[in-house]
Amino acid sequence: MKNVVWWPAIKNNDPIAVEKYGGFDYFEYSRQTWKYWCKQNDVLFVEFTEPVEPDLYRYRVNWQKALFVFDELERRNIKYDQIALIDSTAMIKWNAPNFFELTDRKFVAWRDLDNMRWTHDSITGYKEFFGDFKLDTTKYINSGFMIFNELHRDFFDNLKKMYIDNKNDFIRLQDRDVRKGNDQTPINYLLQINEIDMKLDLPITYNLTHMGRKELFSHNWQLKTDPTPFFIKYGNVWRFTGMPKDQRSDLMKQTWELLKHHYDKTFIINKVQNKNKDKSTTSSKFKEDIYRTFREQKYKNMTLLELGCHQGNTTRIYAECFGKVIAVERDESNLMKAKEMCKDVNNVEFICADVYDRDFKLPKADAVHIDAGHTYEQVIYDIDRCIETMGNPIIIMDDYGHEGKTVRNAINDKMTEGKLQLFTHIGEDRGYVASNDKVFIGREGLICNV
Repeated sequence: MKNVVWWPAIKNNDPIAVEKYGGFDYFEYSRQTWKYWCKQNDVLFVEFTEPVEPDLYRYRVNWQKALFVFDELERRNIKYDQIALIDSTAMIKWNAPNFFELTDRKFVAWRDLDNMRWTHDSITGYKEFFGDFKLDTTKYINSGFMIFNELHRDFFDNLKKMYIDNKNDFIRLQDRDVRKGNDQTPINYLLQINEIDMKLDLPITYNLTHMGRKELFSHNWQLKTDPTPFFIKYGNVWRFTGMPKDQRSDLMKQTWELLKHHYDKTFIINKVQNKNKDKSTTSSKFKEDIYRTFREQKYKNMTLLELGCHQGNTTRIYAECFGKVIAVERDESNLMKAKEMCKDVNNVEFICADVYDRDFKLPKADAVHIDAGHTYEQVIYDIDRCIETMGNPIIIMDDYGHEGKTVRNAINDKMTEGKLQLFTHIGEDRGYVASNDKVFIGREGLICNV
């Protein structure tokens, strides 16, 4: 049995619905991100695109996605473990951690705190149907992303029976009396009435909603080198809600066009090794930051020197950015693997040498990645001789986030001396765990100007 992402995307071709939503082009942008993520995490991606009940007025998609999830999985003979019901208004980040591993096998959802007036009016409006039951608003959840399992089938069966038996009342409440939502508030009432054990403390990064109102489409303008919007930089699941619905397709298209290369297995960052698999390379985040920073055309006229290329995983990224890359490595077996990694490009020159040998002459370059020796003295020596030989190179440093008097102290001392100026930090942040279980105490690396 596998975990399942249940993805409802039923097109309502009624002209009023098409005008309201500005069409349904956004389905495709959501679909591509979830298909990729599911494949990467060995999760079944199950599309719900044809309604069980064709009457989309009495059985709206908001309801059908929850009423028939278990029935449909059974009809399709899909053996499931846990099920994530996620609206098609959501896109997931290509490298988002697997949220199924965080559930404790409980009913998982996220508190809805975006519009408390709307929530209050909806709870009050539906109260007549649920009698004197007092809903705990601190446990009120958003129904657009829920995770559950076989233990919760009775709950969904009760939900289905309640709706089918009372659909006319629900339609009246939805369209005339309450006008605040469809399934969400009734689901909340039924969850609490049945005392379903819920887990509500998963990080909010997995369910970013109302992103425009929270200014998550903005970026830190002070980081002139990094225009990455906050929702992409810090979020894992992006919900395009809380905005005019006819703008959704355009915003999701813009997001897809900006990020689609990450969802392509042939994209070079997806083909090279990550630090969580090989402690001696850089992280995927480090490589992404290198690619973003140096992919401008002006760097195609520059040469980068890499002191300590290991097995060529970062070298291959530099080959995408710079006109020429000179990669130096003392270990012949590593160098052979680096050549294999870079066999599809012709702008990398490999040198097998110990960079600390007296006979080694430092090639001249416009930029240098220093990642050879890791003692304090070796890093100081590398920085000084690169400046002396090259004048004003761009200096890129790995391992700045490691503990001990090594790279971090050497760089800080050179900054104090005024020989280096910080351009930007790159790579993973404090708390990241490498494949050797070493935990970063700060950002993985940095780019400096002389």
